[in-house]
Amino acid sequence: MASAPWNPAFETVLRNGLPGLDKDKALRVDVPLEEYGLDSLALIGIVSSLERAYGVNLAGQVVVPVRMLTAGQLWGIVSAALSPAWDTASTAPALRRSQSPSPWAIA
Repeated sequence: MASAPWNPAFETVLRNGLPGLDKDKALRVDVPLEEYGLDSLALIGIVSSLERAYGVNLAGQVVVPVRMLTAGQLWGIVSAALSPAWDTASTAPALRRSQSPSPWAIA
């Protein structure tokens, strides 16, 4: 089992948004969040909570099918959004893709 690379705030958001994740159950990096009860509506709530918690804009960045998205992938998206090179307000999506294609996208 891979260790969690994220901070406690990220895990709190996920635990609050995943109905199938018991308090005493470990949130694994590599397990699809669908196994913890993630569906498209829950994902919208989680993404919204992450945007508020971290002050980032994740719109258009989560394009991995919901059934395959893992906590590790979602943390990768949040981490990328927190990097100084990520500027969604002034950088067009096409320019961001041409500079460094993101492996993360959620459909």
